[in-house]
Amino acid sequence: MTLPVTLSLRFRSSSSDGTLSNPVRTSTGGKGLAGLLAICQDSVVVDDHYLFTVNAGDDTFSLFTINGDDPEYPKLAGKPLPTLGQTPLSVAYSPELQTACVLNSGSTAGISCFSISPDGATLQGGLRPIAQIEFNATAPPLVGPLVIGADITFNPSSTALFATIANGTQAGTIYAYPIKNGHISTAPVISSFPTLSFTFSLNFLDNSDTHLLVTNPHLNSPGAAFVSISYPSLEITLAKTITIPGQIASCWAAYAPQFDTVYVMDGARPKITALNPETGDVKGQVSFPAAAAGGLDSRVDRDWFYTLTDDLNDPKVNVFEIVGGPALLKQVQSFDIFQQVGKIPDLMGMAIWPN
Repeated sequence: MTLPVTLSLRFRSSSSDGTLSNPVRTSTGGKGLAGLLAICQDSVVVDDHYLFTVNAGDDTFSLFTINGDDPEYPKLAGKPLPTLGQTPLSVAYSPELQTACVLNSGSTAGISCFSISPDGATLQGGLRPIAQIEFNATAPPLVGPLVIGADITFNPSSTALFATIANGTQAGTIYAYPIKNGHISTAPVISSFPTLSFTFSLNFLDNSDTHLLVTNPHLNSPGAAFVSISYPSLEITLAKTITIPGQIASCWAAYAPQFDTVYVMDGARPKITALNPETGDVKGQVSFPAAAAGGLDSRVDRDWFYTLTDDLNDPKVNVFEIVGGPALLKQVQSFDIFQQVGKIPDLMGMAIWPN
């Protein structure tokens, strides 16, 4: 789990009951930017034996290696590298390509990619720019998701790279970059969605390259949608709009294939919505037993569901056991960050190792 300051925070999870303990603070070598807690998905990613995180305050990207015998103490692989843009918010990694890509979301917006090895990261080419006519943001971005780059991810086969551009006043946009012979194109295929003015997180489902859940947190919007991707054109079309009851800011999603469920968090209310990943039907909604303004980045590990809360005065990691069905969550812990590590600005993202 990372924080938007000059450190990251990790926890040991008990294999018996899923609870968190013994937090360890590790410097990312970069600077964070307070106030970005409700901006993006995938600000921290764990894959293979690597941990990746962005440093939005100094426009850098950090790579760590993870020792399987001592995972609480990841090692920084070289110095943080400049991302060529401003305010990097989200990172994606492809083990097949041994490549990580970062979405920059400030006035100099665009995507930068890096070759990854245990020795460190090496920049691949220049910045893949995102035109300001479609990305009218500031550096740093305004607090709260208004006009922002929100998420970046590879498809499961690592044949394309995708990024969302969330715009509260215009049609939501997804950028798709084809990948051929391990090379990521510099020319994106751009798809816009007039009824999804605020495209946020990208979530591939069922290990499919074509089936994608996009959250849609704009006030009075439905909340989420399925989109379909055509290959090799990479054209993306709206397949189904998903109405999440009472949604205000449905930003983050966590897919749990073992429970045939995708969970959607609402940044403005303490509510977890469980969706059928095939039909989009709502399986149920669960309220946080503990007081919180809403839920942020979340992950599922075995039978446990973890979510960050966005209460700036008292942020927590809520731990739920999935019992009796995917929509039945029993809270087993509310891990108080301030009590464990002292006052910190806010929480940014979460990842679980091994994934």
